[in-house]
Amino acid sequence: MLWAALGLGLLMPLAASAQDQQVKVQVEVVLASKKGTEVDPPELEKMKEQFQKQNFSFTSFKRLSQEVLTVSAKSASEVKLPNGANATLQLQGIKEGTATVRVAIPRQPTLDVELGRQGAVYQKAGKYVGGELILVLSPPAR
Repeated sequence: MLWAALGLGLLMPLAASAQDQQVKVQVEVVLASKKGTEVDPPELEKMKEQFQKQNFSFTSFKRLSQEVLTVSAKSASEVKLPNGANATLQLQGIKEGTATVRVAIPRQPTLDVELGRQGAVYQKAGKYVGGELILVLSPPAR
């Protein structure tokens, strides 16, 4: 289930040929739960507001990890999740500056998401310690 896609703009490809295409993607793993009201770090307040607008009742958001991955068409990039699973990201293509990335997470639907220069895409990534893991995909901070 894709939860939200916000303000998608354009991503610049790192390589020109279709076979060698790759993009950089910032990947955050966030634990969202209904226990407490902690928002750590404070930048996740935007995520909390977006979820509230969509009537998701999570009250606590905690970033568990953050990394910038180079995602390519040749091979999948992995993100280790704290629940023992691995999420994989693989570039499907770039059209008019927007990258389409396939996101595969065990026991979740495999989705193709469009990523741009702005905004973020939130993807449910499984249950963990009384909450839900959310994968946050966005362009890397400059």
